[in-house]
Amino acid sequence: MSLGRRVLALAYRDLGPAGAGGWEKSKRDEVERDLTFAGLLVMDSPLKSDSRKVVRDLRAGGQDVVMVTGDALLTAAEVARRVGIVPPKASCYELSDGGRDGGFVFRELGRADDGGGGGGPSGEGLECDAANYAALRKMRERGSAAFCATGDVLTRFGLSAAGGGGAYRSAAASSSDDERHVLQDPAARKALADLVPLVSVFARHAPRHKEAVVAAFNEAGRHTLFCGDGTNDGEEVLLFPKECRGPFVSRFGRIADSDTSVGALKKAHVGVSIISVPDVEKKQRAANETLDAVRAEDKKKNRKKKTDAGGRKSARGGSAGRKSRAERVEESLRALAEADDELDFVSLGNASVASPFTTRKTSVRCCRDILQQGRCALVTMLQIYKILGVNCLVTALVLTALHQAGVKQGDRQMTAEGLVVAGMFLFVTRGKPLSKLSPRSPPSSPLSSETLVSMAGQFAVHLMTILAVTFMADLYRDDYDPSSVPDGPFNPNTLNTSTFLVTVLATVNTFLVNYRGRPFMQDLRENKLLYRSIQICYVVIFACALDIFPPLNQLLQLSTLPATGPPAENLSSNNSSLVKNMIAESVELLGYRTLLCGIMCLDTCLVMAVEKGVRVMFQE
Repeated sequence: MSLGRRVLALAYRDLGPAGAGGWEKSKRDEVERDLTFAGLLVMDSPLKSDSRKVVRDLRAGGQDVVMVTGDALLTAAEVARRVGIVPPKASCYELSDGGRDGGFVFRELGRADDGGGGGGPSGEGLECDAANYAALRKMRERGSAAFCATGDVLTRFGLSAAGGGGAYRSAAASSSDDERHVLQDPAARKALADLVPLVSVFARHAPRHKEAVVAAFNEAGRHTLFCGDGTNDGEEVLLFPKECRGPFVSRFGRIADSDTSVGALKKAHVGVSIISVPDVEKKQRAANETLDAVRAEDKKKNRKKKTDAGGRKSARGGSAGRKSRAERVEESLRALAEADDELDFVSLGNASVASPFTTRKTSVRCCRDILQQGRCALVTMLQIYKILGVNCLVTALVLTALHQAGVKQGDRQMTAEGLVVAGMFLFVTRGKPLSKLSPRSPPSSPLSSETLVSMAGQFAVHLMTILAVTFMADLYRDDYDPSSVPDGPFNPNTLNTSTFLVTVLATVNTFLVNYRGRPFMQDLRENKLLYRSIQICYVVIFACALDIFPPLNQLLQLSTLPATGPPAENLSSNNSSLVKNMIAESVELLGYRTLLCGIMCLDTCLVMAVEKGVRVMFQE
């Protein structure tokens, strides 16, 4: 039983010439006596090949894992230890009643029991009350203890919290429906919400108990994902992210046909339905074991080649070995392909109807995939929200400045800017999630403090840049310029060209600084399309500002920016503003084009510094 296997003792008896017919009306103790021992039947629930790795990845990614199963407590605890839910050196404690003053206590799980419903208690145990929860939680976090609970004891715990009156006690004992009402009592739900975050293994749980466990996690403020096939028996696992306090569920071992259990799938925030086909799983397990054996042999041969002098005989032996290896690999891959094809024809059960997610796989890897894809989608949505927000503010500011000066934007300019934005949005969505889950979590909402502070900081930088460029262009304004007539035809001028270049630069900068990248999705350099498009946009913007390729300026309806200082009459008319005087002196000293390029470079550096500072401030 220390390995979590089910052991049955087999015995027989000769019923005589009458056979079984003559004993039909006899009592059981009369028939089952004087038996001859035949042996022990040991039944094992082999783990799925990737269960241990998936649990390890989830825990490394900041997720907690809890098992919910209908199997015996000792079996569940051992399976949980083998997959990594229970730490290897942790002592397992079982929740039981009979503590001091009639309360509940965690007693160390015995190893010599038959697995029928729990282990034998040893010692006084750990008191299970609200005053001791903090100490129990620390033991669990340190990995020195793991706590288990059976469905019946959990019901009695809820009954005690609900008052434990005679009406409640008789209702709980009468039927499963009445027991469900007891578990849904407000006082019982509050008590369970305080208790269940401490428990790692829930064993001997009927569907009503599983539903109550998920409801208790929800009541505790956790976000739950429940993954199972809807049957009552077999090992299941509840996974939840530590940072957002929420659970998830999955199935590791054998699944026997029993009553459907979809209440927990409905109660969870995310329900995931998988399928159970023991024959197909057996075929997959055998093929994977063969492939693992081949890999082990290859490693052994490689080590031997390094130490062996090598000769013709050794080479011939290696050739024969490679032929045998190729056949074994081919057969294993063919078996895996056939198993995948068979899964496509498996009919889905009630769990697939109750679950928002359904996979035609028997693996719990879908839990990790949902987290990876979900985080990537959330981060992409946050990026798009921030980019849209900042770009809208910048566009509104530029249009206001142009309207006050009676200047418009050209059709080609608007078209070019729209194409740049549309293309970059497409490239942003091409970012793929990383294969490794991060222990950190992204902001949970577009209206989070981090997002709003970041947008405000970026817009403040762009605001100063646009005001500075507007002041610069105002030094070259001609009151009799035909391009300043609001209802007249479009004619590019210095103000229009400068604000267009700054607007496009601010747009590109929002994509650059708001792309989240690691640790949730591909880095910007790994998203080749977005990375190259940003580089091309920077080259085009500065080429237009410096008038390096005049046909490009003509295509975008841009005027040639001044190469000399502002007219003297404009300098004398703008000496009332200290800021304008400083800008005018900078233009005379550096030149308009050089100063414009310097301001655009400064804008890029400042928004990057603001975004980095915000992420550090909110401890990304």
